[in-house]
Amino acid sequence: MTFINILSLVCAALMSFHHSELYGKDYKEHEINWEPLKKRPDLYQEYWGIYGDGKDQKTLTREQLKRSYEITETLLKANPKWVDGYWLMGSTAFQWGSSYNDEKDLPLAREIFMKGKKATETCLKLDPNQPLCKLFLGSAIGSIGSIDGILSSLKNAKTVEKLWLDVLNSNINYHFYPSITMQGSVRYGLGMFYRLVPDMWLIEWLFDVRGSLDKSIKMHREGIALDGTNACSDIMLAVSLICRAKGDRKSALGQEGFALLDKAANSETENINLKLCVTDAQKVAAEPSRACGYTTTKQQDVSEDAVKKQNKT
Repeated sequence: MTFINILSLVCAALMSFHHSELYGKDYKEHEINWEPLKKRPDLYQEYWGIYGDGKDQKTLTREQLKRSYEITETLLKANPKWVDGYWLMGSTAFQWGSSYNDEKDLPLAREIFMKGKKATETCLKLDPNQPLCKLFLGSAIGSIGSIDGILSSLKNAKTVEKLWLDVLNSNINYHFYPSITMQGSVRYGLGMFYRLVPDMWLIEWLFDVRGSLDKSIKMHREGIALDGTNACSDIMLAVSLICRAKGDRKSALGQEGFALLDKAANSETENINLKLCVTDAQKVAAEPSRACGYTTTKQQDVSEDAVKKQNKT
């Protein structure tokens, strides 16, 4: 859920060693080119006034996220080949759009995600292998799909999976903050992906992609091992475990899942995105049948009946 887009140069240097070797792979830390921002002292001061020194995850308002997006957009108009600027826009758009989950606000959220999609698509035209652009393009497409409906958006599922697997298999990592990394974030995304895409031969035949709760749980566990826990990582692992256990509270997976839900529901945070996960954990705990189709945007019907109905339309 929450992806943040700033690290100070000092923090980036310190973090370049952190998790440099992961799952048998030696990762290189991505370094942002800040030159376009440095050339505008007025915007430089305002930008870092929003984010501080980047060492700690700040609680940003929607207005601050919007302004951050606007600053980056302004810089890109003068520097249209600034690759890092495009994924920074995609990251900010993802956070900004994700702060809306009320039904009436979803059209606005979708519009914001579309901005992120356009920015990251432009990025990949400039640098087809840029993993951060792939991460946030997949996030934008996935977020739009959650609003439009997972089943009606399955035509894009293979694209999202490929984008995110490219990130997973790259030799690059990036620390948005000490406890939020690109490699941890892509595992968070894939964990949701493999839960929400139905595990059915029909889906595989039609769209060349297939869900897997075991893969989902594996991805979430790896993500937490990398970045630690918060309300969103806890609830996402929890719903995958509960779904895999078919809601059985007595099974080992079910016990773990419901314990994580309780932990997330009782978390304290001022972060605008994490607050949504705290509230949602309380709702899912009260209605566990929502686990398999849960997203922070809206509930998805990923049942076999729904798949068959969708395929007939």
